[in-house]
Amino acid sequence: MAGKAKWELNQKLGPVRSGALVGVILAGGEGRRMGPGVPKPLRRLGGRPLVAHVVERLRPQVMDLVIVANESDSALRRLAPVIADPPDIRAVGRREGRRLGPLAGILAGMEWAQKHHPHAGWILTAPADLPFLPQDLTVRLCGHMHVPEPEVLAVRGEHALAVWSVRLASDLRRALLKENVRRVREFAHRHNYAELRWPGDKSAFLNINTPEELAEAEEKLSNR
Repeated sequence: MAGKAKWELNQKLGPVRSGALVGVILAGGEGRRMGPGVPKPLRRLGGRPLVAHVVERLRPQVMDLVIVANESDSALRRLAPVIADPPDIRAVGRREGRRLGPLAGILAGMEWAQKHHPHAGWILTAPADLPFLPQDLTVRLCGHMHVPEPEVLAVRGEHALAVWSVRLASDLRRALLKENVRRVREFAHRHNYAELRWPGDKSAFLNINTPEELAEAEEKLSNR
């Protein structure tokens, strides 16, 4: 990490700055571990699609919200605007015989925000399989954007749950198209990167990847 600043961030709550953030829900994963059938973001949790819980928790914390998914299902469109990975990025994925993962969705979100909210400057990305996201997520993340601000600020252990400067869009496009970068961590650590060590209960970041984890989430939801 030579030449790259890293911050060990404290746990003090900062001011709410959600007005500058565009929320981007990453719902383009294949979800193979869930087995065949309904795409993972549309699996039912508490009688609703899994992604609906993420939308519900994130929407009040951001100025606008979009879902990145490669299949624009009507159930998704009822929740929020749906966009796909950029066409040239999808073409690379077809040549490789696979999707290019969360980085492609992050780029789609950056470019959508630049077009629709050119003065926002930042996006907050969240995977579609984190149904218990903290309702004070933006308070804790954006309240720690110290000067000089990092270009990427992630929750520790959750690299796709992060605030990104949209100024990184051209670098990310080049990394995907020219440099074969596919891992979120690899791209994030190229830039001024910081992590927030989440205080207290980590169950808010229960990640749903398997039927067993979905059952665990159902139990957690019923106990609430």
